[in-house]
Amino acid sequence: MIAWILYSVLVGLCVCVAAAAADWLCRVQRWPVRFAWIVTAVLCVGLSATARLREQRLQPADTSLLDLSLARVQTSVLSVQQRAPISSRWFALGLWGSASLLVALAFIGAYARVRRARRAWPSVDLYGVRARVSPNFGPMVVGIVRPEIVVPRWAVDCAQDELSVMIAHETEHIRARDPLVLAGACALTALMPWNPALWIVLSRIRLATEIDCDARVLRGGVSPRMYGSLLIDVAERTPPLRFATMALSDGSSHLHQRILAMQPRHVSHLLARGLSVALVGLAGLLAACEAKMPTAADIDKMDAASAERSVRSLGLLPTDSSLVWLIDGVVSTAAAAKALSPGSIAEVSVNKAAPDGAHIDIVTKLGRQSAVASVGESGRLALRRKLASATGDRDPLRAAMETNRPLILIDGVRSDQSAFSTLDRTQIEAIEVLKGPSAIKEYGGDAKNGVVVVKTKR
Repeated sequence: MIAWILYSVLVGLCVCVAAAAADWLCRVQRWPVRFAWIVTAVLCVGLSATARLREQRLQPADTSLLDLSLARVQTSVLSVQQRAPISSRWFALGLWGSASLLVALAFIGAYARVRRARRAWPSVDLYGVRARVSPNFGPMVVGIVRPEIVVPRWAVDCAQDELSVMIAHETEHIRARDPLVLAGACALTALMPWNPALWIVLSRIRLATEIDCDARVLRGGVSPRMYGSLLIDVAERTPPLRFATMALSDGSSHLHQRILAMQPRHVSHLLARGLSVALVGLAGLLAACEAKMPTAADIDKMDAASAERSVRSLGLLPTDSSLVWLIDGVVSTAAAAKALSPGSIAEVSVNKAAPDGAHIDIVTKLGRQSAVASVGESGRLALRRKLASATGDRDPLRAAMETNRPLILIDGVRSDQSAFSTLDRTQIEAIEVLKGPSAIKEYGGDAKNGVVVVKTKR
């Protein structure tokens, strides 16, 4: 569960990067901005909810643990060790449910407070539009299914052009169904209140809907200078209800951005900057969609041919090297090594710094069982203590991972795929991959899904 939460947070932040790039491009081209953030909210929840399903269905049939193509944009989820008993997991789910309930009650409470108060506000006709007059709040829209415009009492005494602009702004919100969009964003945020990406999206949706509404009002012939002054005056006189309604007034940060958005933008080197921003957004979207970690199935499908192909693609072996193949310590041929089935292989190690040339050493399960049987219990305990001191675990046998991620060690230190993929390939001296019961016997319960041991020249 913790690994899934980390995955959801990383994916959400990657999608936010893509949305920010789309936001910039839309503002430059004077296109509506809110759709980029609406799609972002849906992706944050959708990618998280379907993570495990997509990982099972989209797993390539010939994938190996080392098949880390540099052409793909990936993010990694830290391999999280979960020692908590089942009761603690239920407690964590209870905390999640409680947090969602509190956030939902906060949103519903703010909305209900305004709806309850508007019953006492009189309904009047303002330039052909029915609106309610409140003591202080507004201009704003209250309601989701049947929204109503609310203006403060002091606005009725304003000049006709100012009051008409206020009414026009709130009318545009109703036509665009912005209250429904805001309600949906609040619901998604309450569903996953621990995800910071959704709080970012909620704030940006509020800003985007206001910017789009401002643009539609200005296209109606309103002076930008007068409209900007009106925004400032309303913000100074009215306390905004940010989560409950769509309002003309807004916070100082959003108000500043709305005023800047009304000004014509002259971007130098527009094509080059636009392409750069588009590439950043595409990279963020690909990273969110392709985020995954190697699984136990990757290790199970590993064979000699895939290992050779992967290490060559990563640059761990020179293309013109003459490989020496070893099977259970005996020099063999490439054909014999590649004829071994993945199920019979217990370990594959790559050593490019061997004195007589690059080696690919293959240990079969039968050969590994014989080797492990020759090692005493004291030797295995010493190896487990060494692993415990390197990883900080007191008893690796009792720390079995509940996720299906392999154990990755770089120079004896527990790492993840992100650290592995950022290693300088020229500094890697050897890579050793173990799987099956032999890996558990040597490295403890954490290795039940396999072990990747990387040794660098340093």
